[in-house]
Amino acid sequence: MSDTNCMQTKVRNMSGAEAFFGFLPPHGKRLASGEEYTYFGSPDTLYASITKKRHRTALQNALTDGKIVIVSTPSPIAYDATLDVSKAIGVDNGSASVSDPCWGAYSSSITDPHTV
Repeated sequence: MSDTNCMQTKVRNMSGAEAFFGFLPPHGKRLASGEEYTYFGSPDTLYASITKKRHRTALQNALTDGKIVIVSTPSPIAYDATLDVSKAIGVDNGSASVSDPCWGAYSSSITDPHTV
């Protein structure tokens, strides 16, 4: 069964205390120390969607001050023209790896990706 979990970003509160991060979607999020929060999208789309300068500054400061860290982001998807497949690029045991995207295999030569 396909899903879209690989299109999410996970962050962790590293401030050492409970903190409110007003820049986290949809309307800010209070996180306990060490708590992780997952949202749909990537850090760059989050940054682009922030319209208030103070929220952009707060995001930049939280990252550079180490109060919040990005644990994981959506994996890049690359097309292999030789094999005619799209693969998600990831890391496994310190080495680059590839796998089918979370929503299923893709090849332009198949009409139903769920049959791969």
